[in-house]
Amino acid sequence: MSLHTGLRWSEQLALEWKDADFLTGILSVTRSKNGHSRQVPMNSLVRSTLMDVAAQRQRPQDPAEPIFKAPGRADRFFPPAVQQAGEALRKAGRDANRLSGYTWHSNRHTFASRLVMAGVNLRAVQELGGWRTFSMVGRYSHLAPEFLREAVERLVGTGSGAVELSRN
Repeated sequence: MSLHTGLRWSEQLALEWKDADFLTGILSVTRSKNGHSRQVPMNSLVRSTLMDVAAQRQRPQDPAEPIFKAPGRADRFFPPAVQQAGEALRKAGRDANRLSGYTWHSNRHTFASRLVMAGVNLRAVQELGGWRTFSMVGRYSHLAPEFLREAVERLVGTGSGAVELSRN
């Protein structure tokens, strides 16, 4: 969910069912870290996930029912989840070292980076992530090395391949 919305832990935990508008496909964050509210579009995966969670609601008539029941603070439950994911990667013969130092907040970096690498406008990334300043978008979006290689490869074939120097 957080990888597809960019929600901070506190924002995701504060979501109530009244904040999820399935008709418009919008999640309303009533109060973010910077004190402002914002609207976060739901993609198809987020909608599907929320529909699955909605099917398990204990109080379907209560719009103030929290969407997620967290087992506590992210810094307490998330490290064991990352450790389990690492074990699953090792069993599958994959590199689990990539998860070293991974925290819940890393999801926001991943969210911003994936948007940028998908070609999303930086102003849109700023709005989606709820960052107040443009410089924060730069701190959160990191480009994968293969993305950078593909970017420079796009230059191949865009010109004659040689630069002509004029003699004046």
